[in-house]
Amino acid sequence: MQETLRGIVLRTVKYGDSSVIIDLFTLSRGRQSFMASVQRTKRTVRSMSFWQPLSMVEFSADLRPNSGKLPRPSEVRAYYNYVDMPFSPVKSTIALFLAEFLSAALREEKDNASLYHYIESSLQWLDMVQSPASIANFHLAFLMHLSRFLGIYPNLEVLPPWGDMRGAFYFDLLAGTYCDRQPSHPHFLRQAEARALPTLFRMNYPTMHLFRLSRSERQRILHVLNEYYRLHIPNFPELKSLEVLRELYS
Repeated sequence: MQETLRGIVLRTVKYGDSSVIIDLFTLSRGRQSFMASVQRTKRTVRSMSFWQPLSMVEFSADLRPNSGKLPRPSEVRAYYNYVDMPFSPVKSTIALFLAEFLSAALREEKDNASLYHYIESSLQWLDMVQSPASIANFHLAFLMHLSRFLGIYPNLEVLPPWGDMRGAFYFDLLAGTYCDRQPSHPHFLRQAEARALPTLFRMNYPTMHLFRLSRSERQRILHVLNEYYRLHIPNFPELKSLEVLRELYS
């Protein structure tokens, strides 16, 4: 029985001489893998454009178990066509990083409509936004708020008896919360950075152009966010595109 699906392409891996395996995060089924033909004809060359990372596609597929074979998509179409992202070197670099990051972060993700719509609307925002300051901070805002949909949003509430923030305190990245004693492990932020977290996490797409961050500050925030995800998502790998993104803002 054919089912109509919407999905965002996470990655495409060549399989043999004439096929690719496509990993998508779908609206109704979570992460799914499919097999598609890539024989060099005019029709299939055009169809390969559907499977570029972060493409938003709608298609039909039979998801019933079929002798262990991956389902093959049919009647594929793009339901959103990027306007600016493919032609902007900065946006394309950010998109490359986001695709690899999401492929790692959503490895075991089941259906989650709220998460899907967050990713979908975020990518469309990046595609359309023109403010250089907004573009520069986009990946930071995206990663901070993505954590909420994955259930690992940090506890940024400062509670008594040290809630006045005048004494020594730390932010424990492993526990995801504040503490008044230095953790016994190396994954923590000291007072100056810990104090800035609540303000930083208020950054969102409409306001991110107001956060005037230096290159070193932006790189430090990215480093901390990447470390936080690696601590909270099992087997989160080192990302090859992370260095490319760092070079973009070096």
